[in-house]
Amino acid sequence: MAACIDSEFSVRAVRESLREQLAILDRLQLRRAAVEVSSAIELLNDELGEKTSDDEIAQLLRTTFSD
Repeated sequence: MAACIDSEFSVRAVRESLREQLAILDRLQLRRAAVEVSSAIELLNDELGEKTSDDEIAQLLRTTFSD
């Protein structure tokens, strides 16, 4: 059981790190890279059995289609 908890903790830590990196990519307006990182975050959400929030989806749409 402890291995499952450690694994989940690690996946959450990676996801949070990617969220921080996504914010930096957004500020730098590196849209293509931001989309890829966002996709990785969504995959980790799926792995954790969590839904990607509506706010995260809205932010991605604003970033991707802001032109």
